[in-house]
Amino acid sequence: MEGTGKPVLQKPPGYRDPAVPAARAKPPPRKSQLPPTLRHPGKPSRRHKTGRSCCCRFCCCLFVLIVAILVLLAAAGGFSYLWFRPHFPSFHVENVTISVFNITSRSDGTFLDAGGTIKIQAMNPNTKLGLSYRAAEGKFAVADKDGEVDLGTGSAAGFTLGRKNSTTLIFRVAAKGVVVDDSVGARLWAQYKSKEIKFMAEMRTKLGFVVNGKSTPKFSIRVTCPAVSLKQVNGRRPLTKCELDFFNGEFDTVLSFISLLSHHQKQCPCS
Repeated sequence: MEGTGKPVLQKPPGYRDPAVPAARAKPPPRKSQLPPTLRHPGKPSRRHKTGRSCCCRFCCCLFVLIVAILVLLAAAGGFSYLWFRPHFPSFHVENVTISVFNITSRSDGTFLDAGGTIKIQAMNPNTKLGLSYRAAEGKFAVADKDGEVDLGTGSAAGFTLGRKNSTTLIFRVAAKGVVVDDSVGARLWAQYKSKEIKFMAEMRTKLGFVVNGKSTPKFSIRVTCPAVSLKQVNGRRPLTKCELDFFNGEFDTVLSFISLLSHHQKQCPCS
């Protein structure tokens, strides 16, 4: 039959006509860039990391510097101690002079009037260091088995003590109308007449070492002298040394200053 034609062949899947130019493939859509702070939420930025590392390095350097300074101060203090061999002064009661001592019994009670002079000797045992004192304040009392009877306070001016030298601090005290028990008054009067009455002394001052004419910072000391009787003092017997209290931290600081002063004098000698 004339109207019957050949069947049209179906194109297979994926067939491309070579006569038709190939279309250019479109690139995939580009993702929008997020700001740095939103790329990794919760994660510190690089700038913060750099600042933190700088801070850590600074803290480490500061710590090392402080440790080095402490080591140098300790070494300087040790060297100063070995070179200068600093010793604290010694104190003892040298003399007690009583000018007034009256016990008065009245209807309203028993009263003590006393006055006198107490001398305390200070000795510097150092061969390379002088000693510098500020004004001293002394507190004095009469010893009794029922307690101390206050005689008041006295003062002594500040002074400088040379190497291997000694001096005497003079305190004048006066007590008027001190109320005591009748039995205490009678006992003190009997002890005074027999020269068995005992006096106690406590002194507070500030002390510094002197290196080549320059003084270190002064530190507080307290001198406590045991009770001594008039018979002991007048008999010129060897008296017990007074006790000395001081602060360790202040003394370590003074040793460092001794080292600095000695180094300064070596570099720039003074006339």
